[in-house]
Amino acid sequence: MRNILLKTSPSLAKAVGAAIALGLAGCGAANETATVPGDALIRLSDQFSSDFALVDQNGQPRTDEDFHGKVALVYFGFATCPDVCPLALGTLSAALNELSPKERAQVAPLFITVDPERDTPQALKDYLAFNDGIIGLTGSPEAAEHARTSFKVYARKQKLPESALGYTMDHTSLFYLVDRKGRPQLAIHDTVTPQELAAILRKSLKGRLT
Repeated sequence: MRNILLKTSPSLAKAVGAAIALGLAGCGAANETATVPGDALIRLSDQFSSDFALVDQNGQPRTDEDFHGKVALVYFGFATCPDVCPLALGTLSAALNELSPKERAQVAPLFITVDPERDTPQALKDYLAFNDGIIGLTGSPEAAEHARTSFKVYARKQKLPESALGYTMDHTSLFYLVDRKGRPQLAIHDTVTPQELAAILRKSLKGRLT
């Protein structure tokens, strides 16, 4: 599998606000014919799983089985990410707002931290306050590592000796589409548009993902 790594870029900061604004103003107009570039999709083998046992932003234990029956869209990131994670979450929020209420109810949008040492449930709750439909998940370092391993996600600390934060996280930056039976189906490049992401979700909901 090709790894797409987070690379911080101050020039992305201006785009973050625009993406989140889109997420707050959906039009419910997504369709199944949106053209998604072929290189933006990676078909996943059965070596991938969606196995995790974590805690959500409300402190409630959650496992992958809790979301069986829904189509899950999973993104791995961290709350102190300066640009790439907010941009991806803005795209996710906007994609959800492209769907009808009935369709949204069948989708589980999950944000799993790659920085469990800092991302407490409260930190995730604050970070995701712009869209309370996105479920933040954290846990012990071991539980978070297990979740990453099941999706084959790369994550590594990168020291920032001149920053008060001390470190940032380099990590895979992809959306993972998981079917209603809990099987990862696609890795989706984070550069897709909200309309393209919504079209993929809609096809998956109707069992038309090929």
